[in-house]
Amino acid sequence: MYKIGCIGHAGRHGEFLSRIFNREKRFDGYRFSYVFGEDEELTLEQKDERFYQVDGYCSTVDELIERSDAVMILTIPGESHLPYALKVIEAGKPVFVDKPFATSYEDAVAMTEAARVRGVPLFGGSTLRHLKKLDEIKELMDREHFPFISISYRADPESPLGLYHYYASHVAEICMALCGPDYREVTVSRNGKNLCSVVKYENTSAVLMTTLDTKLVNVHLLGQNSYSFDLNQDECYIDGTTKFIHMIETGKPPVPYKEFCNSVKLLQDITRKMSAAAW
Repeated sequence: MYKIGCIGHAGRHGEFLSRIFNREKRFDGYRFSYVFGEDEELTLEQKDERFYQVDGYCSTVDELIERSDAVMILTIPGESHLPYALKVIEAGKPVFVDKPFATSYEDAVAMTEAARVRGVPLFGGSTLRHLKKLDEIKELMDREHFPFISISYRADPESPLGLYHYYASHVAEICMALCGPDYREVTVSRNGKNLCSVVKYENTSAVLMTTLDTKLVNVHLLGQNSYSFDLNQDECYIDGTTKFIHMIETGKPPVPYKEFCNSVKLLQDITRKMSAAAW
């Protein structure tokens, strides 16, 4: 049995993933086995409520890494991802780093460069960018030219918990998945909690919108033909984890590291300009 370790108590992702592996048994031969967390204090009873039938709770991150065959870093603050990831990479074990992949471009580069040098496969970020429907949309974009595309999702730029990066990372990564990492310029406008960013590429512009008035990911393609897609988010954890498992089995990261790094840079550019944008 291949044992997956989880770093991070907070949030719902560990809860969802433990059920996917251990209750639904979606991935034969794999188990969500060990948990370590210093991001939120939980009693044993609270841990058992949050994580479904794991094999044990580790007292240190080093213990978790040693007992696990691969590790998922599920802490919410992006600042915590680099130090944890470097420990896992140094141990030579495949690693998943949850969204936001990092909160600085420098951290993202350090993480991916360490993985490249050590030869350890690294994957993560937004699970929404791995929805199967996005693969179909990308194929459509490869067949037809669209001068404009728009991507919208829910995020609060005034989140009291500082979670704008946490949710807005979805639209930044979907932009990378559909348009690529080599954007040229970003402009931002703001109206209250609604944020609109125009990401300019050589042959297209991606309009990224975050608002509290939607709960769906919407992608719109505008060209000689126009298409609109409301994405079913229910399978995002399955689709993302499927790619993680495939990476473990092949040793090949499913996403170019430059996309991770530049999605972080894009979100940095947006948030930096957000404070100066019009209300």
